[in-house]
Amino acid sequence: MTAYPTREVREGRASLLVPDVVRLKGPGRRTALPFYNPSMAVCRDVTVLVLSSWLPKGAAVLDGLAATGVLGVRIALETGRDAQVTWNDKNPAAHDLIVENAARNSVEGEVLRDDLRVVLAKRRFAYVDVDPFGPSVPFVDAAVQQAWGGCALGIAATDIAPLAGTYPRTCWRRYGARSVRNPCSPETALRIFLGYLVRVAASHERGLRPLAVFAAEHFVKAIVAVDPRVSAAEGCLAQLGYVRFEGARFEVVASPPEGPHAGPLWLGPLAEPDVLVPVLSAADASYRAMRALIALVEEASLPPLFYENHSMAQALRVDSRSLTAWMNVLRSAGFRASRTIFSANGVRTDAPWEEVVRLYQSAKERQ
Repeated sequence: MTAYPTREVREGRASLLVPDVVRLKGPGRRTALPFYNPSMAVCRDVTVLVLSSWLPKGAAVLDGLAATGVLGVRIALETGRDAQVTWNDKNPAAHDLIVENAARNSVEGEVLRDDLRVVLAKRRFAYVDVDPFGPSVPFVDAAVQQAWGGCALGIAATDIAPLAGTYPRTCWRRYGARSVRNPCSPETALRIFLGYLVRVAASHERGLRPLAVFAAEHFVKAIVAVDPRVSAAEGCLAQLGYVRFEGARFEVVASPPEGPHAGPLWLGPLAEPDVLVPVLSAADASYRAMRALIALVEEASLPPLFYENHSMAQALRVDSRSLTAWMNVLRSAGFRASRTIFSANGVRTDAPWEEVVRLYQSAKERQ
């Protein structure tokens, strides 16, 4: 039994004991106790759904920074893939809690208590999940090096402020990329993060294929398949670039431009629809997870970045438009248009800027 107060929670199909501490909004605060953040449930929901489609039968899975063990337990219970789960957390209190949570859910697996980098240097897994408290930078190199063809990585980060342009010097130091505040900050943050992962992988002559790369609230997460070919690494590097911002307008370029810009960042698709479509009918998926997957599928073939409604109105000095009306006029003019997962008030389209401006002005005002 644990030596500290616990409470029972249910997440997905799992019944868990977690430390009985005050619940805070946002990314939470570090303590000596195993960390459980209910705000990250949607991240785990999406991860489990993706793995239920992609994970090979009987695959070895590592929940690398397991804390309460919730993700590993849910992978075992919910994916239907007979996964062989290993949990790891160097916190001795976490070790005991993981053992207890695995037992109460009748899930078997190995529970390690080591530095994650040591585990990755000694073992290989078909899927490795790295969900740290803060940046994942210290673990990325080790995760990539243990990966081979047919392997996938799930890597999350909760240090969104540097990636989104609030602390650009920190972003440069951690990720080797420039960040800047802009109307597309949630998406540029995610694409800077994925661009960093691609560059690390390429340094080990590996390419990454995004299965589902998403963001919500205070986190970003990339679930990527690994391709150990030099050609794959070079192909991924070719999809990196920069984005220059001027008000609501953005310009994607191959080299660092003058003026406010972000990059290098990933400019390719953020999802593989063939992996996601089979789970869109999952009966017990949470609403937020399903909404995220549907949006990823819809936006996968559209260009990077979106136009934010208020920024457009401000830039053009007009009243903001109805999103539905704006998308309708774009589509009537022969362009593709979609809402975006990254903003409740944004539209993604393949229309050039001049047409975006003309059609925005012709759309019906927001009532």
